[in-house]
Amino acid sequence: MKIDNDRLRAFHRLAMDRNYHKAAANLCLSQSAVSQRIQKLEQEIGEKLVVRNHKGIRLTEAGQVLFLHACNLLTLEQETLSIIDGSPRGDCGSGNLRVASYSSVLRSVIIPALGELIRALPGLHVEFFSRELKQLLPMLRSGQADMIILDHSLENPELQRHFLGEEELVHVRHRDHADPEQVFLDHDNEDMTTFHFFQRQHERNIEIRRCFYDDIYGIIDGVRLGLGQAIVSRHLIRDIEEIGIQPQPYPISNPVYLYHDRNRLLSRYQRQAVEALIENSGQYLSTDPAGA
Repeated sequence: MKIDNDRLRAFHRLAMDRNYHKAAANLCLSQSAVSQRIQKLEQEIGEKLVVRNHKGIRLTEAGQVLFLHACNLLTLEQETLSIIDGSPRGDCGSGNLRVASYSSVLRSVIIPALGELIRALPGLHVEFFSRELKQLLPMLRSGQADMIILDHSLENPELQRHFLGEEELVHVRHRDHADPEQVFLDHDNEDMTTFHFFQRQHERNIEIRRCFYDDIYGIIDGVRLGLGQAIVSRHLIRDIEEIGIQPQPYPISNPVYLYHDRNRLLSRYQRQAVEALIENSGQYLSTDPAGA
């Protein structure tokens, strides 16, 4: 069975954008034209590929398989054209790079580590996503991200893992607020960072009063303004004079790993992004574990 190329490209764009309106705009087509191509592709294959929901669409199991095929096919096409041209396609980096990460390393590590590469490839379409840790692996599996950053090791034969460095966690307060009973600031009620930090300090019967500031930069702002204390990454508060580190018996660190799907071909520029992250992240992270 031969898959119609225009329909496959429409499906690939829809799977990337997760929204008919966005996909139509990117393809310079009407929404009805995109919808018709998807319907005909489903008829051609004999499987339901996408399901509409309140956020846009989600891929079915068959849709995820086809999306992986489409990604690999388009990557091979781009690489072949580069070989025929005798140079990287367009020289300015045409293609996509989508990286999803948790907040404490995205702005402070991942984006700076990729900065030189992105500046060298002005035609590369780059998307960064800041998400909660629990959202990252589903994004990779569903094809919403080309690579993800996690703070733990996964033993999965379908995933390629690269160690980037270590985040040292420290207990911080405003320098003028010495009250040990001051409220702790976390992301939300499901954020266990503070509890886990003190458990790893071998404390027992931990009772902590908490408030929630949504993301790591909200937490740091709260500490800087004297609104609470927190557990944060050392590299995030290095240059903030108002914030002081509270000594603890044991150094605590979390690993930082890059993951991508082994079954999916990475483009030339995505491979360069992996290399840049491995090479440059050590400028911002420790490569000597502080402890676990």
